[in-house]
Amino acid sequence: MMQAYSDKVGQQMSAFRFHCDGIRIKPNQTPNELDLEDGDEIDAFVDQIAGFSHRH
Repeated sequence: MMQAYSDKVGQQMSAFRFHCDGIRIKPNQTPNELDLEDGDEIDAFVDQIAGFSHRH
């Protein structure tokens, strides 16, 4: 599911963090392990690395 979403939006899976009910989902977890039911939602967040500006 995570790979399919990443492919659909044209990004690598590592660019996202996936959460269900506020808990981060690991790439190897199955829907059964997460106790997912029809209608449950998974959130995808862009994994962003903070940057900085350097002035001369």
